[in-house]
Amino acid sequence: MFYCGIDLSASTSHLCIVDENLSIHLQQKSANELPRISNLLEAFKPHLKIVVESTFNWYWLVDGLLNLGFDVSLAHTLGLWMITQAKVKTDRRDAFTLAKLLRAGVIPKAYIYPASTRPARDLLRRRLKVVSMRAHEYGSLRQLLLRAGILSSSRNEIKLAQDEDLKRWFSHPLVVLSASQQIERIELLSKQIAELEQQILGLTRNNADYKRLLRISGIGKILALTILYEVGEVSRFETVRHFSSYCRLVPGVAQSGAVSRRGRSSKQGNAYLKSAFNQAAVAAVRSYPAIRRCYERHLKRHRGSARKLVAYNVIAHKLAQAVYFVLKQGADYQEELLFGK
Repeated sequence: MFYCGIDLSASTSHLCIVDENLSIHLQQKSANELPRISNLLEAFKPHLKIVVESTFNWYWLVDGLLNLGFDVSLAHTLGLWMITQAKVKTDRRDAFTLAKLLRAGVIPKAYIYPASTRPARDLLRRRLKVVSMRAHEYGSLRQLLLRAGILSSSRNEIKLAQDEDLKRWFSHPLVVLSASQQIERIELLSKQIAELEQQILGLTRNNADYKRLLRISGIGKILALTILYEVGEVSRFETVRHFSSYCRLVPGVAQSGAVSRRGRSSKQGNAYLKSAFNQAAVAAVRSYPAIRRCYERHLKRHRGSARKLVAYNVIAHKLAQAVYFVLKQGADYQEELLFGK
């Protein structure tokens, strides 16, 4: 059996192939061209396992090798401390380390998201970024108003501002020009957001899971799409605990001797799912009485400035549990099972 580690960079890749005894049979750098890389691997193909680090540009390489019939794994960067924390870090060493970890069977495997639905997921992530850019422009415009001593304008008024309002608010022509360009950027971003949403919503008209997600408290169209496409294949989560952990809704544990406390978990899991469930929790608390009562009960159990955050996280965790069973079992959402009648 042969084991290949591929250290993938922006324009080149370094390949290292070892055998059972960690003897090196290939150590070579190649341009990021699928035919070149596949030709280097072809002689070892019948008995070859490959691992690629989950870098920003892994799509073309992993998809291409899988389509050619190679046995490919994707390594999660968070678990590759032997590479990221190494004193001497080169492409050659990184590729060899990947091959050694694959030979030992200790590669922290990452999920290879299905290529067929990956564009929709990436488009939803792009929409979130565009929404964030628009919010930044709104904030900048409001800062201009506050800098000019104008406190009376509400946020909704700012969103509807026109050129006449700018001339009324600001006296200096350069400030008017700056604010006018911000409004132009806001209008452009709003148009792009509407186009993205229209395209994405058209993909899920007949999706049964999407329709079930819409029935869950606090989950609207965009949040349902985000959850559906970020989860991917729900069967990859053995239990609801694994799913909740992946959504970053349960704290880690740091235990040593008699001391046990919450561990660090800020970068472990899916940040997009955490954001989606947090937004759903806020909407559910606002609109559903039973969920509001559950939120208030947990609010009373905690003290300090973070008690609202903890209470909302409890609601988000419950909604994530509902999503897991709805997707895994194809069952309809029942609010009373989580929050009582």
